[in-house]
Amino acid sequence: MREKELTHKGPARGQYVLAFILGLFTLFCFLPVLLVVIVSFSSEASVAAKGFSFFPTEWSTKAYDYVLKFGRQLLVSYGVTTFVAVFGTLLSLWLTSMFAYSLSRKNFNWRNGLSVYLLITMLFSGGTLGGYLINTNVFHLKNTLWVLILPGCITTMNVIVMRTFINTNVPDSLVEAAKIDGASDYRLFFVIIVPIMAPVLAALGFMTAIGHWNQWMTSYLYITKSELTTLQHMLMKIEKNLDFLKEQLAQGQLSPEQIEEFKNAPSETARMAMLFCTLGPVLVVYPFFQRFFIKGMTVGAVKG
Repeated sequence: MREKELTHKGPARGQYVLAFILGLFTLFCFLPVLLVVIVSFSSEASVAAKGFSFFPTEWSTKAYDYVLKFGRQLLVSYGVTTFVAVFGTLLSLWLTSMFAYSLSRKNFNWRNGLSVYLLITMLFSGGTLGGYLINTNVFHLKNTLWVLILPGCITTMNVIVMRTFINTNVPDSLVEAAKIDGASDYRLFFVIIVPIMAPVLAALGFMTAIGHWNQWMTSYLYITKSELTTLQHMLMKIEKNLDFLKEQLAQGQLSPEQIEEFKNAPSETARMAMLFCTLGPVLVVYPFFQRFFIKGMTVGAVKG
């Protein structure tokens, strides 16, 4: 009887407190994003008078008008970044998962040697200059999309995470049973192992895609063609242009026409508009991957 009473009492008071704390934390995480959106639609005069505020004195779309002046280049850069993020992520997951699966097999002869080689790449690096010389003079990747994809295609940490996931969630008996039934290594991997790895593939895939989406340094170093410029690099150029004009204005080196143009051009609000242009697609895609994060944590935490 006592158990029935406890069952029908509903959620405990502690659950309401926890829900309130999590809701408050979610609100605090959402407020900076909301501030970016509001400031991007504020006038430059309002920002100059009140600073970054949730309640601007005047609304304006001049920041987006200024960013959209680079309309064609903006679309090209969006296309380049989208292609690199999608194709680069798929290629990275494909190679990383096969590498991790090979290292997880105890009967793989090169397992120890490749593990040591993998750890060496994590501990030692040739540096930016060495990488630049190799990518340009040896592999001839400058001004190609491959330079945005191949250098960071496989990372040590992702391989280790995938290998650990396979060792934890794929029993040896399952592999042995598939081989007894006549499954080849490729069929075993693509038909049996990959579906089990769906949570970790989704989690690492999302983080890899975010890394490709936010990269600008690689494009800055290796890309000089406008048709291959990534979104982050292109927006950085716009911001640098604003900073250059501000410096020239302070030194009195602008013509009256340029001064008038600069006064009408947004500065702080344009930065917020550019930031929202890069954040928008990520905010749209993230909810579709959230359930895989939760599933990945529960699958990795429970082992039969």
